[in-house]
This record gives sequence, structure tokens and C-alpha cells, in this order.
Amino acid sequence: MATTYDGINYFPVSVNFMEENAMEVIEVKYGIKGSAIVLKLMCKIYKEGYYIRWDEEQCLIFANKAGREVQAEEVKGIIKILFIKGILDENSYRENGILTSESIQKVWLEATKRRKRELSELPYLIVKPEKENGKPDAPSTPQETQQPELFKEEKTPVNPKNVVHHVAVDAKNACDSGQSKVKESKGNNNTPPIIPKRGEAREPIINISDIKDLLLKDELWKENACRQSGLSTEFFLMIPRQIDNFLSWIRSTGAESTVLTLPDAKRRFIYWWKYTGLKEWKDEKERISGKTNRTGDSRSASDGAKPDYNEVF
Repeated sequence: MATTYDGINYFPVSVNFMEENAMEVIEVKYGIKGSAIVLKLMCKIYKEGYYIRWDEEQCLIFANKAGREVQAEEVKGIIKILFIKGILDENSYRENGILTSESIQKVWLEATKRRKRELSELPYLIVKPEKENGKPDAPSTPQETQQPELFKEEKTPVNPKNVVHHVAVDAKNACDSGQSKVKESKGNNNTPPIIPKRGEAREPIINISDIKDLLLKDELWKENACRQSGLSTEFFLMIPRQIDNFLSWIRSTGAESTVLTLPDAKRRFIYWWKYTGLKEWKDEKERISGKTNRTGDSRSASDGAKPDYNEVF
């Protein structure tokens, strides 16, 4: 499909562009903004094609869009230097009121050579387009657009019967392939499906001597224990010692069968702390502080209360 717009999206800029005599003169006279104005002007020309209309009004508009620090007189001075240095063609400006040049037109013609265009109808050309075999580089009458080498293929007559045949064969092969894969998978799957037995999902049995290490490795549980302890973060440093006290209590009461799994141990520890460990810790703290005058009225409501080991935390 032919391109309908005249501009191009990119144009080449030499790495020595800023070191050319014209650009050095412009930079000396107008500073670095002079170079920016030249590049902006080139972008405007290539965006519209290979030339732009230019007059006093267009100069004011261009300067305004370039920024507040750019004056129209500066733009005029820069363009004058571009005329003198041959970057722009002064004759085209004087005769037709346009900004263009031979080099600009060569870049545009090269970039758009695949487009459908009538070169004889292009205005203001100051270069002669390259011709091949006495013909313009692009067709003057509508023709089939040539495709890149990647898409070129030999055109051979297509028999509709062959097309139907190939489609049918391909479809059959696809179905046969799918069925064979299903049969193969069924044939190789001699292992009966594994059905979990009732009760197999239970947590693994652990040794009571491993409970402390397992609990201390569980950061989430330790955070939860701190929240339920009633002491907040103060309880965090107490956890290792309290686990030792808890396990000693389990052994002394012969309750090893109640902590066969890690979830059981976690649950029983919270119960132990709530109904036994907390009171023992408070008693020890009072003894250390010298407050031994305890009375029966000062006992907490938890004293003597029987724990409910089925409570969920």
C-alpha cells in the first residue's frame, strides 16, 4: 500500500554535524540554542516533506514555538548563515518563498523511493531524481507495489481441488495426531490414581525434644504468641525460657501424648501460658521485686480455673 503523507519520520545527522563550519559560526554567535534552532528547523522541513513555506509570519510562529528565549531576529540571522554556508538554498527562498536545499531533497528522495509518486509533479525540485532504464525511480502509473525480498515467492497456479484436499488431509492428520497422543497417554498410565486414605492428612508426629527448635524457627507463631501473651513485644525475649518451662510442665504432668504434632504443641503452649505460665511468671517477678505480701483477694480470676484444651486460637 502506498504511503499517502509527504513527510518522513527520520532523517540522518552526521556525527560531525556540530563541528561543521556553519554550525560553529552559529554557535559562536547565538550559543548552544543556535544549534537547537537549526535542528528544530530541519525537523520541521522533513516532517512536511522536503521544503516548507517561509515568510515573516512563519518566522514569528517558528520563533514562538521554539521558546520564549528565541527571538525572530535570531532565527532570521541563523537562516542567513545557513544560506551563506549552503545548508539551505537561497535561490529557492528568493524565487519561491521556501526553505529547502539539494542535500535535503536527496535525503527525502532516498527515504521515499518505495512510495508511489509521480516525480514530474513534485514541485521545487532542484535535484534530478535518479533514473533506472530511462524511467523514474518510482512508477508514474498505478502498479503492483513490490514487496521486500523476505516476502517474495514464486507465483504458481493454485488448484482449488488441491487446496480442499490439503485442508482435509491436514485436518485428518491433526485429529489422528491428537487421538494417538490420547491413546498413548492412556496406554502409558498404568499407575492407578492415588486416593488418600482417611486420616493420612494428619500432621506428622514429632519428638518432644524437637518442639523447642521447631517453635523458635516459626517467626509467625512467635509474633502470634506475643499478641496472645498479654505482654506484647516484651514476651518475645521470654519465649525460649518459657518453652523450657512449658516442656518441663508437660513432662511432669505426663501429658506428652497431647503434644504429638507441632500444631498441638503450639496450641498447648498458649493454654499453658494463659492458665499456668503467666501466674508463675508474675509470682517470680514479685519475689524478685520483694513484694511477697500476697493475699487471696489479689489472685487473678484465672487462678484455679480449669483450662479448656479444645479452645481454638
